Amino acid sequence: MRLTTAQLESMRRVDIAAIDKDALVDVSGMTFDNTLPKEQRAANMLAVMKNPYCFRHGDMVIKLEFADDGPPLQDLLTSFFLRMKSGL
Repeated sequence: MRLTTAQLESMRRVDIAAIDKDALVDVSGMTFDNTLPKEQRAANMLAVMKNPYCFRHGDMVIKLEFADDGPPLQDLLTSFFLRMKSGL
């Protein structure tokens, strides 16, 4: 599945306050086939989720936002897990 920049931007701009929660994909049972290449896993995820920026996990609506000048997500998660492991 190939998305244009305009399509991705439209997905990114979804107003979480105005969205119908029941119209969002529930990803709580989603699994990943780690034997597939990363590109194929990403394509499969996008096909299931429809919008990678806004989805549901059970009754919880989740909207992802990223700062253009922010640190990479991997760095943030690594830092978070290190703090959790050390008990901070």
